Amino acid sequence: MSKVPFPKPSTSPEEQIALLLKRGIAITDSAAAQHYLTYHNYYHVSGYIFYFEKKEPARTHVLARPVSFENIVELVRFDQILREHFWSAVLSIEAALRSVTAREISMRYGPFCLENPAIYRNPAAHQQLMDKLRQALTEHRNEPFISHFSNKYREPIPPVWVMIEVLTFGTISRLYSQLTTDLQKRIARSFSVDHIILVSWLKALTELRNSCAHHARLWNKVFVNYPKIRSADKEFPLMPQRHSRLGSFIPLVRHLLGVVGEKIDWMKELQGLVGGNRMIRPEDMGLSTWNIVP
Repeated sequence: MSKVPFPKPSTSPEEQIALLLKRGIAITDSAAAQHYLTYHNYYHVSGYIFYFEKKEPARTHVLARPVSFENIVELVRFDQILREHFWSAVLSIEAALRSVTAREISMRYGPFCLENPAIYRNPAAHQQLMDKLRQALTEHRNEPFISHFSNKYREPIPPVWVMIEVLTFGTISRLYSQLTTDLQKRIARSFSVDHIILVSWLKALTELRNSCAHHARLWNKVFVNYPKIRSADKEFPLMPQRHSRLGSFIPLVRHLLGVVGEKIDWMKELQGLVGGNRMIRPEDMGLSTWNIVP
């Protein structure tokens, strides 16, 4: 298939409003809508409008049911609150993961364990992580705790409990996946989960974290990396063919928050947020029902 030039011009908020009206979206307050589109990217908002359209192989821009601009804004705000709710949970899990990983590896292999090839499954993984360490040091060289170490000590790379603070969540996830089985099991025991399951969970949480951090649409997102479901979570109302949706993350977040003793009311707050939502469906999140709290 030959490529064609991109045909769409830039549009002003006023032109965007005219386009929405032409496509059948009711707008009762044009000034408020214009103000909203001034500070919210139309392309981002358009993703939420798509939910209400008739679905064909190519996008139709034809509404399947009547919808107002206020409905669209309400859905965008709901998704924002949902992102913030999952974001807060992931940050608590991330802090625990950093702590446990640094402690478990260093207790066996010493402060500079990340440089030790013995902790990795293969030499290639060791080299990749060394490259990540050097990159992180360069990017964070002006951090006071990094510059303090570099100015005072002869070792080129700080100890693991320092480095773990400047590695990205994705790098820590990859680090865990490349550790020896013994080290993986030591870390996984602190989270009361099988080490193979934890590999899957951390990879999935990396994508979830990035989606939250980068303002991506979340409630009906289809994840490339989604978590393995434990047999212990089979009672949770997940739809079998929709494990790539956000709902499959709820059991793992519930479990990990329970282990680390953080955000005890997170599940109840989530239930209040999604329960009985009048515009969207549980299956959008891969759930068979909104009743997620026993």
